[in-house]
Amino acid sequence: MFLDYISYLQEKGMSENTIISYLNDIKKFLKEMNLESTDYVTTGDIRKWVSVMLDPKQGKALAVSTINRRLNSLRNYYTWEVRNNTLQSNPMLDIQALKSADEESESIMWLTEDEFEELLLILRKKPVKSRGVNSEEKYRRDRMIIYLLTYAGLRVDELSNLKIVDVDLLMKRIRIVGKGTKVRTIPISNILLVEIQDWLAFRAEMAEKKLHVEESPYVFYSQRSPKFTVRGIQTMIEGYSLPNKKLTPHMFRHTFCKWMLKATNNDIEKVRRLAGHSNIATTSRYLKDSFSDLVNAVEAMPRF
Repeated sequence: MFLDYISYLQEKGMSENTIISYLNDIKKFLKEMNLESTDYVTTGDIRKWVSVMLDPKQGKALAVSTINRRLNSLRNYYTWEVRNNTLQSNPMLDIQALKSADEESESIMWLTEDEFEELLLILRKKPVKSRGVNSEEKYRRDRMIIYLLTYAGLRVDELSNLKIVDVDLLMKRIRIVGKGTKVRTIPISNILLVEIQDWLAFRAEMAEKKLHVEESPYVFYSQRSPKFTVRGIQTMIEGYSLPNKKLTPHMFRHTFCKWMLKATNNDIEKVRRLAGHSNIATTSRYLKDSFSDLVNAVEAMPRF
């Protein structure tokens, strides 16, 4: 059954990471509710699972955004089953997404300008622990990745799949194939242009020394592979985490959206197009202040 569902998702143009996420959520539901994939599932089963996630016997309650993501995975799966006549009644029909006043904005973490500057210093000084890794090559590659994520707002899989032919230095634009094979074009700012030119020139030098780099069509490669994988990028970025903030690739996309809203005076339509959001409601989340912003606000009240 899952094989047919995987084929369906692939035909819809879902990325490999999205498909894996959907399947993991479905399997987690079945495992935690002691169900088999062939068992009938009721709305009561779903509601019970939500209650368990909100009030677990062990560990912390899950974030509302995480629960809603899991529910969405089930919603897509059972809707597909009904359409394929393998299920008569959809157990998700009466299940609504959870609502929270603060949880959604709290799940969006970005870097301040001071934190980004601190990160650039860490990048330059952090020693390379892996044997056989050229420290200058790693520094240049990692710096370029962080600049692209921050100044172009790419998703990590978009970055991993980015090819040299997708970067047009003459027209100063990047062609991105995003979710659902949707294509968007991102202008290259002058700041980003200098970084890209520097990296591509250095990459050309490496291509003369390393066969797998010469044969690679991708902008970024790993030490032994012509393509820098999503997991490799994630691990690399986590390694540069700040003392009080664990870094993830998506945090830089959040930073891009947050900084762009400020730069455009909260023009969410421009930011929506640049970020490749299908729904403007997704972009509008970045208009909300973080909890730390609220803390600063209340601390700024008069003292008596």
